[in-house]
Amino acid sequence: MTESMSGCARSVDVLLCRCGGDISSPIDLEEVQRRVGACHSVESVSIHDSLCSDEGRSAILELCGSRGQRALVVGACSFGIADSIPREGFQKAGLNPHLLEQVDIREQCAWVHPSRESATEKAASLVKSGIDRCLRQESLEDLSFAVTGAALVVGRTKPAVQAAKRIAEAGFEVYLVDEAIEPAAEELDQSLSAGHDNVVVLKNARIEAIDGVFGLRHVKALTDEGAKEFDVGTILVSASVEEQAKNPFGYPHSDASRLMTAAGFENLLVEQEQKMRSGLPIERAPPNCIDFVQSNRDFAAERNLQHVQSAFTALAVSQALRFKRLCPSTEIRFFFHDAEGLLRTCKALSDSAARSGIHFNSLESPAEVIVDGEKTFVRALHADKGQIDTESDLIVIVGDRTASGVTPGILELLHIGTGEGRTVSEPSGHRASDLNRGIFVIRTSSSDEAVEKAEADAAASAMIDMMRQGTVRIPRRIARVQEDRCRGCGKCMSICEHNAIELVHKGEEVQIARVDELRCEGCGICRVACCNGAMALLGYTTTQMLAQMMGMIGEAGE
Repeated sequence: MTESMSGCARSVDVLLCRCGGDISSPIDLEEVQRRVGACHSVESVSIHDSLCSDEGRSAILELCGSRGQRALVVGACSFGIADSIPREGFQKAGLNPHLLEQVDIREQCAWVHPSRESATEKAASLVKSGIDRCLRQESLEDLSFAVTGAALVVGRTKPAVQAAKRIAEAGFEVYLVDEAIEPAAEELDQSLSAGHDNVVVLKNARIEAIDGVFGLRHVKALTDEGAKEFDVGTILVSASVEEQAKNPFGYPHSDASRLMTAAGFENLLVEQEQKMRSGLPIERAPPNCIDFVQSNRDFAAERNLQHVQSAFTALAVSQALRFKRLCPSTEIRFFFHDAEGLLRTCKALSDSAARSGIHFNSLESPAEVIVDGEKTFVRALHADKGQIDTESDLIVIVGDRTASGVTPGILELLHIGTGEGRTVSEPSGHRASDLNRGIFVIRTSSSDEAVEKAEADAAASAMIDMMRQGTVRIPRRIARVQEDRCRGCGKCMSICEHNAIELVHKGEEVQIARVDELRCEGCGICRVACCNGAMALLGYTTTQMLAQMMGMIGEAGE
C-alpha cells in the first residue's frame, strides 16, 4: 500500500495575522498577500489584526461556515495558540480539522530577521509551502475514545487535593496516590476525607504499572496493605516546585534583604503597591540599584526548557517595570544568557522596559554573585564587554525552581518529559489534542497560591468535562504501516514506548507490523527506526512533506 493522496482539497483559503503589530511591523503582509494570492490553488487571502481576539474568532467562524471542504492555511504566531483557534472554528462548522495547516511567521520570521525584506520573503515562502502541503492532506476521520468516569491524582500537594475535591464533588471517583509520607500531608488527608466519599487515599503507595489506552487506563499500585488495582479515565500529576530561597544554587548570602528569589521580590512589590494605593508611607528607602540574575540551574537547562525560561523572563521584566514605576530613580539591570533571544518572547514588554531605562546584558556564562561584608557584587562574562563586576543593592535570582514531589517512575510510566533538575517540561495537556492524552500536569509552588489554584481548577475542570462527555475525539495523527514495504523485522515494535505495534501473520510465513490506533501516540519514532521506510505518520506523509519542501524551494528560486 502506498501513501494515499485521497481527499486533496481543490482550493485553499489563507488567513494572515498582524498579531497586534508583532508580525506586521517586521513583515510586509500586503506583499505576502500579493505573492500568496497569485498561487493558482488559493481562493482567498485576508489579513486580520488579531486572530485570537473576539473579532478574529468571529472572522474564522464566518469563513469556515461558508467555505465547504476547502483547506485553510493560517499564518500567525506559535503553534500552541494559533492552531487551536481555527481548529475550533473548523469543528463548530462541522469541517474536517485535518484540512488545516498552521504556519508560524512570528517566531520563525518576524522575530529572527532584522531585515524587513528577508522576513517578508521567508514568510511568503513558509505560507506557500504550507499551501502545497495542505493541498495533499487527507480528510481523516478523528479517533473516538470512551472515557472512564474515574480519575487518578498523583501527589498530595494542596493543589492536587483541591483538584481531587472538585472532581469528587462532581460525582466521579478519585484515587489519590502518594509515594512518600509527609507530615503536612496528614492534614490534607483529613480535610479531603471529610464529606468526600468518592476519594480513595492510598498513603505511602508506589505505582507499579499503568496500562491501557486514553480513556481507559489500568493502574496497579503497591501499598502497605498490599496491591490495589483500578481503572481511570483521566490522570493528574502534581509536580511540586521548590524555591531555593535560603541558598539559591550556590549563591551565598547572609542578608535576605540583599538577595532574594523572584517570588520574594513579588511579595515585596505587592506590599509596596498596597501601601501606595492606601496612602501609607514606605518605611525604607528604595535601593539605588537592582540586578536581575538568571539562576545557574536555568542557565544550564534553558535549551530543554526554553518555554519555561521565557515565562520566567516575562515575569521578571514585568516585575522590573512595576518597581520602576514605583521608584523611577532606581537603576535596574538584567544579566541573562541570550537576553535578546529571550526578550523576543515578550517584545512589547521588554521594549517598554528599555524605554523606561532598564538595561539588559547578554552573558557568555552564568553570573557569579559575590557577598563581601556589606557589599554585594555581580561578576559576569559579558557577550561584548568581557568580564564585568557591578555592585548592587539588591539581587533577584530569576527562574530558580526545580520540580520535586514526583518520582521518576511515574514520569516514565506516563511518558512525561523532564529537563535539567527534573523540572517537568511536558505541556499541561489541558487540550484533548495534546499527545499526552488525558494526562494533566500542574506545577505547584508555595509562593504562587493564586497560580496554583488556577492550574488546579483548570485541570480539574478539563478532567470533569472529559468524563462527563464520556467520549473524546482525537485527531488521527498516528502511525500507519505500508504493508508492501514491511518485512516484519520488529524494529518498530521494539522501540515503541506505548506498546502500540505488534507483528501479525500475513499468509502462512510472512509477518508484518500492525499499529493499534488506540494506543498510538503519533510520536513518529517508529518511522525513524524503520530501515525500509514502511512506517508513515498520518498528516505527515512523505508526499506531504516533500510537497512542503518543494514549495519552499520553488519560492526561494523565484
